Amino acid sequence: MAGVHALAFAAMLAASFALDAVAVPRAPLRRPLRAVFLHGLAVSFVGACVLIATSRPVFSAGIAAALVALLAAISNAKFESLREPFVFTDLSLFSQLFAHPRLYLPFLSVGKVVAIAAGVVLLVAGCLLDHADAPPRAVAAAVALACLLIGARVAARLPLTLDATADQRRHGFFAVFVAYLLNGLRPATLKTFDTAAGTSQYATGSPPRGPDVIVIQSESFFDIRRATSAVAPSLMAGFDRARREAIAHGALIVPAWGANTMRTEFAVLTGIPAERLGYARFYPYAFLRKVCPSLAGWFRRGGYRTIAMHPYHVDFFGRDRVFPLMHFDAFMDIRSFDGRPRAGQYIADAAVADAIIDVLDAPREHPAFIFAMTMENHGPLHLEAVAAGEAARYHALGEDDAWHDLTAYLRHLDNANRMIERLLDHLRRSDRETIVCFYGDHVPALRRVFDKLGVLPDRSDYFVWKNDACADACAQDIRAEDLGRMLMSAITYSNEPRACDRDTLAKAERA
Repeated sequence: MAGVHALAFAAMLAASFALDAVAVPRAPLRRPLRAVFLHGLAVSFVGACVLIATSRPVFSAGIAAALVALLAAISNAKFESLREPFVFTDLSLFSQLFAHPRLYLPFLSVGKVVAIAAGVVLLVAGCLLDHADAPPRAVAAAVALACLLIGARVAARLPLTLDATADQRRHGFFAVFVAYLLNGLRPATLKTFDTAAGTSQYATGSPPRGPDVIVIQSESFFDIRRATSAVAPSLMAGFDRARREAIAHGALIVPAWGANTMRTEFAVLTGIPAERLGYARFYPYAFLRKVCPSLAGWFRRGGYRTIAMHPYHVDFFGRDRVFPLMHFDAFMDIRSFDGRPRAGQYIADAAVADAIIDVLDAPREHPAFIFAMTMENHGPLHLEAVAAGEAARYHALGEDDAWHDLTAYLRHLDNANRMIERLLDHLRRSDRETIVCFYGDHVPALRRVFDKLGVLPDRSDYFVWKNDACADACAQDIRAEDLGRMLMSAITYSNEPRACDRDTLAKAERA
């Protein structure tokens, strides 16, 4: 019987390495010895744990190898859409998979779903047919514990860059996934996060004056004209005018591509670069456990009422838990947008603009700091309907199905542009000094479109605008964590050198 166990174990290891090899980006067959050792320890740990629960050795070996296959399939789906492998913090998002399936499940292709289903059927059959005698549970528990302890030491010594793609190319998918998991769950990760948070530029001080301040994080917004010149000229007219009047604008270097909005969001709100967060960089909110210095806190110390606004579910990314820790007085979630217009599946950008205006125009005693996050342009875009002839309104690339997602994206980008126009036109007529900071959280997940265009943009865009200034500033590219500093400078910005009469500006626009 020992021979059966040894054969099952050898088959499990061989299969796990073969299945790991399908994960993209692919690692070479010859890998660092530590990576190979860690892979083997992790697979053995899984097999031993299943054996403790089932007492079926062959089935347990199959489950261990199948887990590698399942994670590799999920990682490939993620990499295909978002240019990043599956990492350990993605496990904490599984609850969102069931709460908000539309945001995740459509990225699994039919082929991957069929393969996963077939694997489940085979495993169930294997469980029913496995009658081999199992070793004592105490032995399996000892093996599992030994694998865990040794694996933790090996993971700590594996040379990693925390660039998941580069690390996977060197060490293989499963070894890197396990190393990130074991290292990321160490108390040192939380300590690193807390240390970085304590050094935030917003830990002290307050605004010297009290203009209203609006920060808008626009879903998937970027200047699409950097990717193609075939876009309709009028598509971003409001954005262009805002940049001409802005006191600062340019491209924004963001720590996310196609998704993972909370990375850019955290960087803007805290001013902390991803490099200082260690393993917490992949999902900062998961490690935020106590009061954290933030841009909202800086304004709050200056007597501001701080309001977060997001027309989606309050628990998405755990914002209901972390925003109070980041000094927001109120959070307007999807319940605050009941009856507001939608665009596709989500609350329209126009509704967010109206909600901001409602807050600004309401009677109040304190200046407002509003951090608004839009949702309209959130994918998956391939699920949206595109009417015949609609593409011509937005681009000159034709009606080919290859441009379906681009057309859907530009429809929402047009609405984001109208949101800018609506809000800034209202503020131009206002007598109260107001500053608007607008930026995109990341470029859209249009991997196939970008491949067809032969480009791969990775920066969004921003502007900082004041309703009593006309600046025509030169473009300046900055990182997301520096955007708050730019906003702080806007508070003390002097209008005198570049002040312009609004009537003169209006005449110039008409000309």
